[in-house]
Amino acid sequence: MSLPQSAPPAFTMNRLSNTITLYRNSSKYLTGCRRPLLLMLPWFGAKPHAIERYRQIYYPYGYDILVVDCSIKHFFWPQSGMSYALQVMELLQGEPFASCPLVIHAFSLGGFLFAEMMVASRNVPSSSNFKSRIVGQIFDSLVLGSVDQVAKGVSQMTAPPFLQPILKRFVVFWLLSSYINRQHQAAINAFKYHPCPAPILVFYSKNDPLSDHMEVGAMLHGWQKKGIRAFGKSWDISRHAGHLRQHPQEYQSTLQNFLSSLGPYHLPSKL
Repeated sequence: MSLPQSAPPAFTMNRLSNTITLYRNSSKYLTGCRRPLLLMLPWFGAKPHAIERYRQIYYPYGYDILVVDCSIKHFFWPQSGMSYALQVMELLQGEPFASCPLVIHAFSLGGFLFAEMMVASRNVPSSSNFKSRIVGQIFDSLVLGSVDQVAKGVSQMTAPPFLQPILKRFVVFWLLSSYINRQHQAAINAFKYHPCPAPILVFYSKNDPLSDHMEVGAMLHGWQKKGIRAFGKSWDISRHAGHLRQHPQEYQSTLQNFLSSLGPYHLPSKL
C-alpha cells in the first residue's frame, strides 16, 4: 500500500523561536482521537526545502509537526546540547502539547539531541512521562561509531580535502577530552540501553561516513532482545541524511508501513 497522494492539507506555521517552528495541520482526517505531534529533529544545516520533503509525507496523516533545528555546538559542547534538550522538553510538557501522543523523526545530529532528551527524562522529575507519550520512533542516519570514524566523517562532510586531516585531528582531540567524552557516553548509553519501548524504525546505509552500520545493526538487535519492535531499512550505497532523495519509493513505502503498524488513530481517515 502506498502513501496517500493527495495534495498537502492546509496548515498554519508558527515560529516559536529562532530554531523551533510549529506546523499546525488543519485537516479533518483525524476524528475522535488526540491529534499526534510529530517531533522532527533535522540534521545540522538542513535546508527548509529539504525538510519540506519529509513534512509532505506526514501531511495526509493529520499530524501537527514541531520542527526543532539543532546546531553543531550541541554535539561538540554537550552542556549546550543538554540545555537545549531541557528547553524542548519543557515546551513539550506545556500546553498545547502536554497530552499529545508523540512520534519522533530524528536525523543525524538530531538523534544526538534526542539522546540528550532521553538523559533528561531519566534525571528530571518533571519530564518523567516523556517516554510514555512516545508511540513511534524513526531514526535516519544516526551518528554512531568510533571517535576516529566520526571525526573522519565530520571532516569529509564539512571541509575541503586539504583541510580534512587538520580538522579530523582537532575533532578527535576534542571528542576524547574527558568531559566531552563522558557526556557523549552518557547520552549514547541512554539511547542504546535505556530506550523508549515504542516501536522503532532505523534508516541507514553501509557507506555512511558518519554511521557504523555494524553498530547500528547490533543496536537494533539489542533493542529487539528487550522486546521492542525495532526494524531497520538499509542500503549498500546511499547518502547521509539523504536516503529519501536517493531511494524515494523504498523510503516512503517503508515509512508508510511503519506508521500503519502504530495503530488506527495514526492513519489518515478515508475522505
